[in-house]
Amino acid sequence: MLLSLCLVWLVYESGASQEVKTAKSGKWELSGRVQVQHLYNTSVSGDSTFTNQGFRIRRGRLKIKAKISKWITGKLQMEVRDNSPRLKDAEAKLKLSKRVYFRFGQFKVPVWREELRSSGKLLLVERGPAAAFLAHNLLAARHIGAEFGAELGEQVSIIVNWSNGAGEGGREDAGRSKSGQINNGKMLATRINVAVSRQVEVGLSAAANRLGNTIAASGLDNRGTHWVIAPDFGIYLPSGVIVEGGLALGTLDKKPQGSAEDRRFLLFDIAGSFRQKLAAPRESLAGMDAVEFALGFSFVEPNRDLSDDESLVVRFGPAVYFGRQARLQVNGEIISPT
Repeated sequence: MLLSLCLVWLVYESGASQEVKTAKSGKWELSGRVQVQHLYNTSVSGDSTFTNQGFRIRRGRLKIKAKISKWITGKLQMEVRDNSPRLKDAEAKLKLSKRVYFRFGQFKVPVWREELRSSGKLLLVERGPAAAFLAHNLLAARHIGAEFGAELGEQVSIIVNWSNGAGEGGREDAGRSKSGQINNGKMLATRINVAVSRQVEVGLSAAANRLGNTIAASGLDNRGTHWVIAPDFGIYLPSGVIVEGGLALGTLDKKPQGSAEDRRFLLFDIAGSFRQKLAAPRESLAGMDAVEFALGFSFVEPNRDLSDDESLVVRFGPAVYFGRQARLQVNGEIISPT
């Protein structure tokens, strides 16, 4: 049994972003987000290589949004907390009509409802292990590619994404070798989301990632396709209750993994929160104006053909809000491998 407590979760994102206008140009907005965390993990017996019982900057983001014209926008987001800043989002978006868009660059592929939430708007401190499993196996999170999206009326939206399927990329020049994950295949991901009512949404995501490479000198070909199908739902009640969940079924091809057999996986995640606004902000408590409690369950079965390799994770904890842009959240996490 593993018990991990995350004691501090502070989020700040500039609500009144710096706006810059120059003659004959569009509009630029600059904003940022800082998330400070304190971690205590009972599974860490030695702390020489892990930051435990200490503070860390979990995220330090700088984001620039640009409106070039009525039809063209752009976004650039960087992780700036490290000595070597890392690119997170870099996209250009073209509005083709009132309900149709095309964008290209690096951004999140349309898979898994929780993954598509901004890190500053997660129900719990971190995304669950199901989202982490999909991202680790290059079936979710950020990739470099292009995307079409369309709204069919007021209730239905469809997204089709075509990407490298190699995750976030560093600097890459045409014709030169890549410094990170090498994947000369491609990933196709699609999502449909239906607003059943003002309070209920259901979605279905699917992705197929052709991974691996061929090496002419040795005749090696380790190409294979990972795939996933993931239905999900969201419930958003006026009372302050939010419930989101999803199920993922898929297969990891044996060739890119170098294993003897394909791995069939099963993932399940459900999380909810209840937020209650106070009658008035508490000036003696830095303007605290709302309290919240969140609870989540995750089940990860990485290989359905093997027994005793699945895990159940329970995450829970309260939060207090100081306006719309800052919160202090305490989360406990219990991991129970069978």
